[in-house]
Amino acid sequence: DGPYAHFFAALRALEQGRRKDHVRVAWLGDSHAAADFWSGAVRTALQRRFGDGGVGFVHLGYAAYRHDGARLTADGKWRTRPKTPGGSTPVDDGVFGLGGILFSAHQGPARAEITVTGAGPSTRLLWDVCFRSSAPTDELAVTIEGGPSEILRGAAGDDPGALQHAKLASVGATKLGVVPSGAPELCGLVVEADPAAKPGVVLDTLGINGARLATPLRWNELAWAAELGRRSPELVVLEYGTNEAGDVTTDPSLYAKQLAELLARTRRVEPDADCLVLAPTDRRDAPERTPVVRDVLRDAAREGGCAFWDTYEAMGGRGSIEAWYRERPPRASRDGVHLTFRGYRELGVKLSNEILERYRP
Repeated sequence: DGPYAHFFAALRALEQGRRKDHVRVAWLGDSHAAADFWSGAVRTALQRRFGDGGVGFVHLGYAAYRHDGARLTADGKWRTRPKTPGGSTPVDDGVFGLGGILFSAHQGPARAEITVTGAGPSTRLLWDVCFRSSAPTDELAVTIEGGPSEILRGAAGDDPGALQHAKLASVGATKLGVVPSGAPELCGLVVEADPAAKPGVVLDTLGINGARLATPLRWNELAWAAELGRRSPELVVLEYGTNEAGDVTTDPSLYAKQLAELLARTRRVEPDADCLVLAPTDRRDAPERTPVVRDVLRDAAREGGCAFWDTYEAMGGRGSIEAWYRERPPRASRDGVHLTFRGYRELGVKLSNEILERYRP
């Protein structure tokens, strides 16, 4: 099993009926993951084989956001903290939740809502709402379809600004709405099928537009570690490098150090979790630098005991982003950096096929 030993052992236990909890995957990355096209294809393949544990982590209050298996709306005006979520320098206290972004209502009434699209009429869903309060008057009115509102407040005795979690459950209801009062901040929602009924696979997509390896390193380590520990992933996917390939003034050797530190942070809270490092995609404006960044990440992955998947070669190497763009329909976008829905889905299918080909029941 090599670098997937822990992950595959968990999948075997799941497949053989010996495991009572979901097998979880945490995918950290940049804009390639933010829309959940690439990661969503991997989730679909794993859930088709091992069981559907739910959509996992989603943001609430994020207008320009989508996620496989869910419809999300954000009515009213919302603001984010940090203001530039994909930045690389420390800001505020660094406590931004598992997904690295906080959302709060701004100037008037607001409502965030999610509808889970793939759950059956008798499915028991577990909802874990994360929020952060700074004053006793901060409240969240949370409504699950067909039921009364539940008012969430910061727990008495907790420090102001501490991350709070409220766990709710429903049977047959697939819609949850949140209305803030005061200035509470939303730090995400986890939606899972109840593993007591049937455990499966859950993949949390934690991609951020513009993110680099330095982005999660600017978060408060203890606060983020506590959130990761709540998820307890068997596999952590690190998908960075495309933005780094465009940072032409930065010595690429820095990325090896950053990857090592990010791995160290995850292992301090999840020492048994396996890791998978993904190479950057081809990039039109960085034909020379992209393979250099790829090589640095590949060597750092091996040094850190992680699996490595060469996205750059899977696309076809140098010039592939331009070739993908000129196809009809195209697999790459006009900007020479991002892919289209078709391109991301294809990468997800290739990646999941390679993982499953290595798996032995």
